[in-house]
Amino acid sequence: MTAPGSTLGTLSGTVCNQHVHDGLVQCQYQTVFPPEVLALFLVVIVAVAAGLTGVSWWCLGAQRLDEVRTRPDWLRRRLRAVGPFLLVLALVLLVNKGLQSYIERFSQTYGVEATATIHAIEGDFVVTFQSLLPDLVMPYFSAVYVVGYALLLIAPVFLYLFAERARPLKLLVTAYAINYAVAVVFYASIVAYGPRNADRSSGGSSADAPLLELVPDITHLTALWNTNTNVFPSLHTSLSVTVFLLAALTRAEFRRWFGLASVLAASIVVATMALGIHWLVDVLAGIVLAVVAVAGAREIVDRPKNH
Repeated sequence: MTAPGSTLGTLSGTVCNQHVHDGLVQCQYQTVFPPEVLALFLVVIVAVAAGLTGVSWWCLGAQRLDEVRTRPDWLRRRLRAVGPFLLVLALVLLVNKGLQSYIERFSQTYGVEATATIHAIEGDFVVTFQSLLPDLVMPYFSAVYVVGYALLLIAPVFLYLFAERARPLKLLVTAYAINYAVAVVFYASIVAYGPRNADRSSGGSSADAPLLELVPDITHLTALWNTNTNVFPSLHTSLSVTVFLLAALTRAEFRRWFGLASVLAASIVVATMALGIHWLVDVLAGIVLAVVAVAGAREIVDRPKNH
C-alpha cells in the first residue's frame, strides 16, 4: 500500500496525492505540468509581451506613452471611469472559469449533441478548405491562433487607455463581457466537436489538426480555460471580429491599430478553420455574436448615465 501523502500517478497533467481520512484512503488531485509545457507557456507569455510592447510603441509613440509618467492624474481619472466596466468583465471571466467543470458536466448531461447536425449542414467544407492551403502557411496560422489572438485581445485594452475619451475602452470591455456571457450559455446547452474531432459523433471524416502536430503540448494550456466541445459559436472569431469592429470605429484616432487589427482578426478567423478547430457554421455564428456584442455594448455605454 502506498504511504499517505505519496503520488499515485498522473493523468493529463493531474497528480493524485494519497492521504488517509477516517480510515479511508482518498485522493487529493493537483494539476502538474511537465517542464516542456511550462517552457511553452513562458514562450507564449514572452512573445505576447514583446508584441504588446512593439504594438504600443508603433501605434502610440513615445510621447503619448510618456503621459503615464507626466500625467498621473489623467491616468487615475481614466481608470476610475472605466473601473466599473472592467469589474463586470472580471466577474464574468471569474464565473466562467470557476464554473468551467460544472458547465462541462451540465453540457455532457443535458446538452444537445450538434456535431452531426453541423456536419450535415456544411459537409466537409473545412476538410476541402484545408486541402487548398499549402503546408507552409500552417506555422503562421498556428502562431496567430495562439500568440496573435492573445495580442489582439490585450493590445486594445492598453491602447484605448490613451484614447481622447473613455468610451472606446468602455465599449471594448463591455463587448468582451457580452461575448463571454452569451458564449457560455451556448457551450452549456450545445455539445459539438470541431472538424478535427468530427468522427466522434458525426460519422464524417475528421479534418487535419496542424496545430497539435506542430505543438502537441498546447493542449495542456488550452485545457485550462476550454474544452474540445466549446466550438459553437467560435469565441476566437467573435472576439477577433469584435476587436476589428471597434478598431474600425476608432480608426480616425488609432489608424495604425486599425490596419494591424484587420490583418490579425482576418488571419485568426481563417486559422480557426485552417487548423481544423471550428466549422464554418461556428465562424458565422461567431461573427453574428460579435455584431450583437458590439451593438449591445454601444447601447449600454451610450446611455446618458454612463457619460
